[in-house]
Amino acid sequence: MATNSAGQTDSAGQTDSAGQTDSAGQTDSAGQTDNAGRRSIRERTREHWIAAVVCVVVGALIVVLAVVLPPSYDALPDACGDQLTIAGGSDVSLGNQRRALVESWNEGGRGTRPRARLVEVSPSADLQYSQLKAAQETGTCAYDVLIMDAQWTAEFARDGHLKPLDKSALAGSQDFFPAALAMGAYAGRQYAVPFNLDVGLLYHRDKAKVPAQPRDWPSEYHTAQLGDYEGLTVNALEFAWNHGAADVLTGTRRPTRSELADRVHPALKAVAQRMRPGKPLWTSFMRGFKEQESIDAFTDGGDDALLRHWPYAYRHFANDPRLRDGGNLRFGVTAPPGHTVLGGQSLAISARSRHGKDALALIQYLTGTESQKQIFACGGFAPTRFSAFGLSPGVLRQDAVRSIATCSERQASNRDNAGGEPDSVTHERLTELARAVVAALERARPRPVTEHYATFSTTFRNCARKILTGADVPSDAFAEAVNASLDGKTATC
Repeated sequence: MATNSAGQTDSAGQTDSAGQTDSAGQTDSAGQTDNAGRRSIRERTREHWIAAVVCVVVGALIVVLAVVLPPSYDALPDACGDQLTIAGGSDVSLGNQRRALVESWNEGGRGTRPRARLVEVSPSADLQYSQLKAAQETGTCAYDVLIMDAQWTAEFARDGHLKPLDKSALAGSQDFFPAALAMGAYAGRQYAVPFNLDVGLLYHRDKAKVPAQPRDWPSEYHTAQLGDYEGLTVNALEFAWNHGAADVLTGTRRPTRSELADRVHPALKAVAQRMRPGKPLWTSFMRGFKEQESIDAFTDGGDDALLRHWPYAYRHFANDPRLRDGGNLRFGVTAPPGHTVLGGQSLAISARSRHGKDALALIQYLTGTESQKQIFACGGFAPTRFSAFGLSPGVLRQDAVRSIATCSERQASNRDNAGGEPDSVTHERLTELARAVVAALERARPRPVTEHYATFSTTFRNCARKILTGADVPSDAFAEAVNASLDGKTATC
C-alpha cells in the first residue's frame, strides 16, 4: 500500500508541475495581442495547435517518467549513497517477508555493515522488467542488488548490467536446487543467486475433483491467470507442455519450426475447446485475471473450485476466514498432474554498484538457510535450498520432507497476521505445502532461455491468445512468428 501511495504522490507531483507550466504558458500567450487589442483567427488557430502539441509532449513525458521512475515508497536515489539499495517487484508475501529480512539484516549489523533498503518498483512483472532495465541503461549506481525474474538473467548479463560472481561467492552451492541455480547462469558464468522459487500448484476447495492426468488439466471449474501479461505466457506454456509438446519452448534448446507448427500449435488448439463460453477457462480469460484477481475469485467461492497459482497464495487462503471452518481449512493444495513452469526471483549485483563486497554479503544473507526457512514458513515463498525443506542435497523427494517449523515458532511476534487472526498454518499444513512444492519441482520446466525473452513473451502470448479464442491462426504463421521472437524480432500471427 505504501508503494502505491508513494507512487501516486510522485505521479501527482509531476502532473501538477506540468499543469502549472501549461497554465503559465497559456496566460503568457493570452497576453500577446495585436495592435488593435485583438488577435487574428490565424494567430489563435496557431496557438491552439501549439497548445495541443505541448499537451501531447507533456503527456508523453509523464508516461515515460511513469515507466522509467519506480513508483515505490522510496524514490530512485539521485546519487550513490553509503547504504545498499535493493530494487525489485512488490513483495506479495503475507507480512512482507522480504522487507522483514532486510530489517533483520539492518538490526543485526550493529554498525559493522551498511544498512539496506528495499525499493519496490511494481507489482507487474512486465513493468518490473521495463523499470529495472531503464534504470540500468541510464548507468546509475543507485541500485546495488536487483531482484529479477529468473528469465531476465540472459538479457541483463549480455548487456553488461550484472557483475559475474566468482565461484568463491557460491560456497555451499550444492545445497541450492540445481534447476534454480541454473536460472542464474549465462554463457558459462553465474550472474545471479536464486532467492525464491515459483512452481504452479493446484488449489482445490471442498471436494473438488482434482485432475489426475496432464491431458485433463485444465479441467472443469478451473481458474487461471489469463490476463494479457506474463501470466498468460506461463499458462500457455503449461498448456502446450501438457498437451503434446513437453520438451518444446523450455530451457536453452532452440525449437525447430516444425516443432512449433506440429506440436505447440495443435496443443494450444486442443485447450482452446475449454476457452469457449461456459467452459472452464472462459471466466478467467474474459475477466483478464491476474494473480490477485484469481486469488479473489477462488476466495469468494464462485463456481470454479480449482485454481492454478503460486505457492505464496497458500498463506493468503489459510488466513482468510472465508476459507476456514473453525480449525479446519476449506481448501487443499497439490502438485499439478503434469509439467509446470519453474520460475522465481534471483538476486544479482548491479554492474555499477560501488558496494560489490557488501552487496554479495547481503545476497548470501538473504539466500541463507534460515532466511529461506522464514520466507517459506511466514510468507509462502518456495525456498531455493534443499536444507530449507529438511532435505539432503540432491534428494528431491516429497516423502523425504520433514516437519517444518511454523512462522509463529520462528518469530516471537506473529507479524504475518497483522489482522489479529490466529496462525492456522500448522506443522501438518506447512508440510503438505512443502511436499506439493517438491512434487511440482520434480516436473517443473524453465521458460525458454533467450536474450530476447521480453520479445518472445509478448509475441507468444499474443499468438496463443488468438489461438485460444478460436481465431484462424495458420500453424506456419505461428511457427514463423515465435521463431522470429526468439531472435528478438517483433512479429505477429
